[in-house]
Amino acid sequence: MNNIQDFITNSQMFRTFKVDDLLFVEFKCPIEESSDNIWCNNNFFAFILTGETLLKTPGSEYPLTSGDCVFARKGSILIESEPQENFCELLVFVPDDFIRSVIHKYRISLVPETSATQYDPIFPFGHDALLKAYFESLLSYFNQPEPPVGALLKLKLEELILNILSNNKYLPLQCYFSALSKSTKSSIAEVMQDNFMHNLSIPEFARLCARSLSAYKREFYSLYQTTPGKWLLEKRLEYSRYLLETTSKSLDDIYLASGFENKSHFTRAFKNKYGRTPGKFKVN
Repeated sequence: MNNIQDFITNSQMFRTFKVDDLLFVEFKCPIEESSDNIWCNNNFFAFILTGETLLKTPGSEYPLTSGDCVFARKGSILIESEPQENFCELLVFVPDDFIRSVIHKYRISLVPETSATQYDPIFPFGHDALLKAYFESLLSYFNQPEPPVGALLKLKLEELILNILSNNKYLPLQCYFSALSKSTKSSIAEVMQDNFMHNLSIPEFARLCARSLSAYKREFYSLYQTTPGKWLLEKRLEYSRYLLETTSKSLDDIYLASGFENKSHFTRAFKNKYGRTPGKFKVN
């Protein structure tokens, strides 16, 4: 599974501006594959300039066309799109810490939220005039011969976050930002519950949780009294059983949707836990 921010940073295919952990990207190239699972250790905003695409999460689908904008939480999503030469979007990658810093810097009064609130990985805005104007102003920087200074880019991103926090039509995302502001680092439990069904490695989960590998393993064991690898196997097997019992998905779709890398490992692990292969379990 590809980290989309790393791919963009290392590919040199796109026009980008980078300031500390912030990354501004004009993503403009043909999409060669019809679908791709991606993940990112930072949140990002995406504004579609031309073309269309489809974002999928475990619970929802988000078709996007020119003028649409979304905020994607850090983690994993599936992108599906037909090859198209005119596809172009603006992407702005922003870590949790930057969002917190804006809230604290401007002493924003936040809407209340509860710890029980569940957030989908995608926050859609649709065709929004305010956000359209913002991203069009950002696009103008990509058309200049010299990149803007870093301080200006930070101010531009602060402007975007302040626009969202000051307008109640963005209430769902305001609630999520409110939850972020109440913590100093990512919740390992929330990250794992949101992403266990994705085929990420243990070091990638550590990065997603914004911890070193050793700190992640240590905190994980303190939280669950087991290792990340054992916990992930258990959760993925439970989820695969749920899919077998409640959906008509094929076995190939189920092992992939549950986060297993290959079918033989899935079949062996499933039989060890439930006493039957997935195929026989599904028939019965």
